[in-house]
Amino acid sequence: MQIVRGVVFSLVRKLLSGPIFLLVVPFILHRVGAAGYGTWSIIGAIIGLSWFLDLGLSDSVTKHIAEHRGAGDLSQLRRFANASCALYLVLTTVALFLLWLFSRVIIAGLFRGPDAPALPAILSLWPLLLAIVGIDLLTKPFMSAINGCQRFDLSNLLLFSANASNVLLTVIFLSFGGNLRGLMWASLLSMLLTLLLSIGVARHLLPSVIPNPLACDFATVRGLCAFSLGLYAGSIMTTIQGQAEKIYLARFLGVVPVGWYNMASEAASKVRRMPDLLLGPVMAATSELDATKSWRKISELHFRAHKYLAVTIIPLVVFAIVSARALVVLWLGPKMSIIAFPFALLLIGNLFPQVGAPTYFVLVGRGILRPSVYAAVIASVLNVVLSLIFIWRWGFAGAVWGSVIPMIIGNVCFFIMARPYFEGTLYEVLYRAYVKPILCASAAAAVMLMANVQEKHLSLVILSRGAIFAIVYILGLVVSRFFDAFDFSKAESHIPFARLVRRLVPVSSSI
Repeated sequence: MQIVRGVVFSLVRKLLSGPIFLLVVPFILHRVGAAGYGTWSIIGAIIGLSWFLDLGLSDSVTKHIAEHRGAGDLSQLRRFANASCALYLVLTTVALFLLWLFSRVIIAGLFRGPDAPALPAILSLWPLLLAIVGIDLLTKPFMSAINGCQRFDLSNLLLFSANASNVLLTVIFLSFGGNLRGLMWASLLSMLLTLLLSIGVARHLLPSVIPNPLACDFATVRGLCAFSLGLYAGSIMTTIQGQAEKIYLARFLGVVPVGWYNMASEAASKVRRMPDLLLGPVMAATSELDATKSWRKISELHFRAHKYLAVTIIPLVVFAIVSARALVVLWLGPKMSIIAFPFALLLIGNLFPQVGAPTYFVLVGRGILRPSVYAAVIASVLNVVLSLIFIWRWGFAGAVWGSVIPMIIGNVCFFIMARPYFEGTLYEVLYRAYVKPILCASAAAAVMLMANVQEKHLSLVILSRGAIFAIVYILGLVVSRFFDAFDFSKAESHIPFARLVRRLVPVSSSI
């Protein structure tokens, strides 16, 4: 029920915030222009790179809170709450000091080209950037505690409140001529709201645990850091692959290509993040099951996470790749069709780490970090080196390849290194989970492309093709008996008409 509740609220948040994102990007682009949007993307990259100082603490706090809460150890919960708050206060201080100390160097190195704003203009925005980074880091221990309690419904409500308030304030500030300063004030105020709400929710969920950074003990801090540093490599990979290309593009080509890449990357990540709704509760659930040594349930959770991820991510990616140009033109207009190919290529690259996510969360929940650490180091090094070479040699196109190739290689290495921890069943799990959705999605794409859709409006064409794709894909899953008795037994307890569907649909006997 905890997992289902988290997934449902994640789905609702994505369904509500996704269309908002699609509308607000063209609005920002129209108000601030291509150069302004590129400048805002670089500022976002700087804020994103400050997450290097998170040191993997977020996931570590979530795991330990879930583990000790499942064991009912209140004293350990207090120790880890004190340690996490103390560590984040130190990290926030270090991050703000470094950004202040090297502000002129960062600005001179990244904001280049004829369209870049002047140094004094960016310096005037720097205090707002420091405030955004500080508030974001201070929010993390409280959000991690909420996730550790497996209340992903509440954390999703907080995230949606932050997104909605950010968009609302963005529209208000830009409508009154706020430009870049308005964008930063919108982010700052929405993050401040999230910080206050997350403190209140964490206090409600753990009323007996009042964090006191001054009461933290060195042994707990050392234990938390030891586990966090292993997770840090994974967060490095995510951060580098999200921001390194923007930094290189800003350094070599100017602010406008950064905006192009940011739009393609953000659009691809929105498609990729939709199936993340299934994965949020996996690590916390695995930690609780590991504390009670429920190995069979962990194996079942691992397979089901892959299976339900496959049934959602594969059709989304295949449809988006086939319809990449039409989607970009509908979203941003014909002039931005230049990002259609990068968008499609980034979808393919993002698919690989996404497929590895269920295995990663299960291993982390069990306290096994070595496969993800080694794979992340490989991917991160490749990303930094290849992106630099490719962008220097091929410009904007090189940024995409420099991101996609490390994603693929890193994930292949991860599965090779993770296999021994699943007693030879890992590849069988992947085969059972992904083969049928891939075949059904490929067949659906072929039928969709062969169908001669005659519509005057591009939006109607996409909707018509999407309907054809969905019908063929679902029929393919039904005919191939992808769903088994376990799936329907769980669906019947949450969906009223699932029992009727079960009578009509062929069901696999495998569990």
